[in-house]
Amino acid sequence: MIYLTLYEAEYYERREGKDVQCLLCPRKCIIKSEDLSDCKARKNIDGKLYALGYNRFTSVHADPIEKKPVYHFKPGTNSMSFGAAGCNLHCAHCQNWSISQISAESNNLITVTPQNAMDIIRKNNCDTIAYTYNEPLINFEWIKDTGKLAHQNGYANILVSNGLINAKPLQELLPIIDAANIDIKAFTEDFYKDVTGFPGLKHIKKNVVTMLQEGIHIELTMLLIPTLNDSPEEIEAFANWVKETLNSKVPIHFSRFYPHYKMQHLPPTPVETVLNAKKIAEKVGLRYVYTGNLPYSEINTTTCQNCGSTLVERVNYTVKIIELGIDGNCRKCGEPSDFHL
Repeated sequence: MIYLTLYEAEYYERREGKDVQCLLCPRKCIIKSEDLSDCKARKNIDGKLYALGYNRFTSVHADPIEKKPVYHFKPGTNSMSFGAAGCNLHCAHCQNWSISQISAESNNLITVTPQNAMDIIRKNNCDTIAYTYNEPLINFEWIKDTGKLAHQNGYANILVSNGLINAKPLQELLPIIDAANIDIKAFTEDFYKDVTGFPGLKHIKKNVVTMLQEGIHIELTMLLIPTLNDSPEEIEAFANWVKETLNSKVPIHFSRFYPHYKMQHLPPTPVETVLNAKKIAEKVGLRYVYTGNLPYSEINTTTCQNCGSTLVERVNYTVKIIELGIDGNCRKCGEPSDFHL
């Protein structure tokens, strides 16, 4: 591999000989010289750890913000989305495995500097930049540099992530991130251990609480997989945690599983399971519960919690702002809508 530019990683320590230990995420990989980290985005080169994903991307695309999915932050706008290579989880059902399970050393990646990213956002008339597709947090250094530049240029930053990062690097990102959709893979550590390869739920829950407390707009997604994380009991436990630990107004997205990657043996999630999860969460008291990946045109309307008027109507990614005022309140009755415009 010939490197055009090497960017030394942050959050690591040197160990015996030329070994290093990465401290970016709870895996805390100990990496021998010339080896990669578990996420395949960081490499020990002669006793120094380098961030291989800096400026190197697999995917660059302008998406509707609702595709992240983020529904209550700048609805109806487009987000310039950047995806790199690698991931610190190894989900057996990953739908982006062709980029998440490869090394950032891979050939034919797209070069995008932080300044290039600003030019791309401007050219595509986007309002936000989204760090997405693979696990963006393993590209911590590029997010930090690009996020600061985005704020200087008037753009908001959106994180679409599994949420697995250590507390200190997260603290550095808190002033940069404006909104986040965190993928809650399941609500048991056994699932994380068996299906994702790392029992990280406790770390992820803590990070979600921290982000919410720091004023970041949070939405959560749970992909429901038959027999693995779709029981009514698990869904109810998840919904109760959201209500009691976070906020009943945090938007939740329940999505339908389709066979992918190493999980071809399971059938698609029954539609009724997804709809029932929505009912369970709403019965617990969650205010904004949405569904995804259903086999028909999805209508995910947001209504005013006071008068019932339609604030935002969504049919797939076609979005109509109806009674949502520019002040974020319902135009009919004035009730605050919990949107960030």
